[in-house]
Formats: sequence, structure tokens, C-alpha cells
Amino acid sequence: MTETIYNLFLMYQDGVCSQVRYVTHETDKGDQEALDFLLGRVAVDLNNSKIINLTRPFDKAEHDARTRLGHGQILWDEVYQILGAGDQPLSVVTPVVNGIPQVTFRAQLGDPNIYLREDMTQGVEMDDWILKYRKDDGLDLSQLIHDDYFEAIKITFNAKLHVSAMKLLLSAIDSLAYIEFGDTANVFIKWMDAYADLKPLGITSEELWELRNGLLHMTNLDSRAVTKKKVRRISFHVGAKLFYERDGIHYFGFFELLMEVARAHARWLETYNSNPEKRVEFVSRYDQTISDTRVARYGSAPPPHGQAIS
Repeated sequence: MTETIYNLFLMYQDGVCSQVRYVTHETDKGDQEALDFLLGRVAVDLNNSKIINLTRPFDKAEHDARTRLGHGQILWDEVYQILGAGDQPLSVVTPVVNGIPQVTFRAQLGDPNIYLREDMTQGVEMDDWILKYRKDDGLDLSQLIHDDYFEAIKITFNAKLHVSAMKLLLSAIDSLAYIEFGDTANVFIKWMDAYADLKPLGITSEELWELRNGLLHMTNLDSRAVTKKKVRRISFHVGAKLFYERDGIHYFGFFELLMEVARAHARWLETYNSNPEKRVEFVSRYDQTISDTRVARYGSAPPPHGQAIS
């Protein structure tokens, strides 16, 4: 019995795919033999392919994120519909960037492991966060954020390294804000205004941002805006009071800020349950992050002497 099999080509031009080219073949081969046949004809079929214009173009970042989430095919499903191919036709899909087929590795459609496989990293080992935190019903984003950000904050806070802990907390807000809003202006303030309530601490998100600027860049309280008296000088304390004033400085409780950021983090993650499409941008942006839990390891030998600090 013969079936129709498909060689599809995602045609990227300047980073955007707005066309899919295709060639169909009739075959009675088994699945693996048919796939090998299609793979062997990539160059020939590309030159003899027909064009279908997509109604919704996409870029490579979206393609990779949706692939990592297991539903990349949704981006070109309309091609299968136009061709009457059914839900799961046997096909090979090849990205073509500026006219050049990108054939560097093979993966099954829906396989999220497209970055850090052993056959792709040439001796470098690194944990893939999406594989590590995948659950039956999706991704354990709460545990992921805890391990990548809050674990180090808790360790330094409990060790009474409070300035270091505050730096990590403010930097974590930067990172979460980037994941939410991308590389745009004022994302720290936007994220805090959207998800946190700072009124009980007597501070604003803008004041916290300026504290962040002073601490992360100079380990002091004097950002440019504070020095020019455009924004009030604030600092933090460790104790029972929510806030107090002394010598012209507003002190807020560090522990209470930490608890409010944790609550804000929970509110933020809830938006990914109410709007699952947000997970596409989450994956795209999180794939760019680095983490203590995902440090690259070259080979299996232990670190050489001298890489420990005492």
C-alpha cells in the first residue's frame, strides 16, 4: 500500500519564515526507510519544490520555543491542511536559511532536546532545564525559579550575608522582568508594579530600582538619581519593623521585601496557567539564561587543583 510522504522546507529570510516549500512522494517503504529516502533527497527536492505562503509568519526563536514545548508543528500545520495530508503525515522538515539548508542534526518533531544532546556538544555537558523540570502536565516553573534564583538568596540571607543576598534578590527581579517583558525599558519597575505590593514597606518600585542601581554597580545607596535628589534614598534593615526613617534615609524590612517578591513570583507564574501562550516567550527567553545549576562541564574529569576557594 502506497502513501504520500513530504519533504518540507521552512524558508527563513532575515530570520523570518513566511513561506514553506514542499515536495511530495508516493512510496510503499517502511517508515524508517521512507525517512531516509526523504533525507537523502533534501538538496534535490529543495530545487524542485513548490511554495506555500504562510498566513502567519514566524521567527526562529518562536519555532525553537514551540519545538521545545512539543508543538512546533502548529506553525506550519496549514501546509498539511492545504495538501490534505492529515494530522501526522510522514515528513521531513528542514529549515533553510537565506537559501541554504540547515542540516546539522536530526530530531523527531516534538522532541525538546534540540540543544544539548551528546552528539551536538562535542564533549561539553550541560543540563537542559526544560528536560530537568518537565512534568506530565507541563513545566515545574516554580521549582525552576526557586533553584535558579531563590536558593542562592536563601543561602546568603541565612548566612547573614545580607548585602550579597539583597544584590541577588534585586538581580533576580531583573531576570524575571526580562523573561516577562523582554529587552525593553523599565522592565524592573513594570514587573514590580504588575505583581508586587510595596505599600506596606513604604517604598515605590522606582525607589527600589535606584537602590538596585547603587548596590549592584557601586555597593552603596547613591545612584545618579538619588545623588541628584530626583529619587528618595532608601536602604534596608533586618528586624521586626516594616520600615523606619533615620538620618534622611528610609529603611525597609529586608525579610518582608523577600516575602513580597516571593508572593509576586507566585502571582506572575499564575499568569502562565491562565495564558499558556506566554510559555512560548518564557522558553525562548529562558533558553538564553545561565545558572549555577547548569554550568557547562567539559569531559568527565573532576575540576583541576586550584579551582576551589578556601
